Amino acid sequence: MNCINKIKTLLNFIKYTSKGFSPCKIYQTLELKKLKIQDTIIEFGTNNYEESFTKLIRKKTQKIFFSNLKKLKSKNYIKINLEKKNNFKKKFDNIIIFNVLEHIYNEKNALRELNKILKKNGKIYISTPFLYRYHEAPEDYKRYTITYFEKVLKEKKFKSIKKKYLGEGPLMASYSMLFDYINKVPLISYPILIICFLFDQVLSCFHKTDIKKLYPICILIIASKK
Repeated sequence: MNCINKIKTLLNFIKYTSKGFSPCKIYQTLELKKLKIQDTIIEFGTNNYEESFTKLIRKKTQKIFFSNLKKLKSKNYIKINLEKKNNFKKKFDNIIIFNVLEHIYNEKNALRELNKILKKNGKIYISTPFLYRYHEAPEDYKRYTITYFEKVLKEKKFKSIKKKYLGEGPLMASYSMLFDYINKVPLISYPILIICFLFDQVLSCFHKTDIKKLYPICILIIASKK
């Protein structure tokens, strides 16, 4: 069964790589598609609906909202600056914040503000890159571990539900770091992807520790409001 799942993951990688998705975004996309997220959603950091993670999981009747420092041309856009204290009254059932917190200098303040707009027992879905290149948007401040998030989320009155290291091993992590260069030459991109993916499966057989924990491309945390 695990072998079948790995083959499916590899095929999905080939599929989404052809669309220009980075390895980090592919893992995040595959994880989101496994989840059943009900009721209202606010997603932080997206530039438009077409590029949003919410598009992958939204039901037709589901209310969704977006927030970004850059104002979006959408009636569902809500301005919330997570680096400042907000008096925003509306509350949401779910918050998706992928690839955002590493760009915020004071992430503890951001988590406090996110807690304020989440309904009681609402869920927050956090994902940040780990073994990934430096990327300004406009700044790239930090890389986080799951251990760090577990402690900080507890401080900010969240309860951790699920944690997951997303990746395969050191070769896929290296592929992720070099993706912007490798993907420019499709002729070599797919063979390199397949070799890195398969070689990491071999390496995992010789590790007592889960190799994904040692070389995560990104991490995923799901938490609920206490």
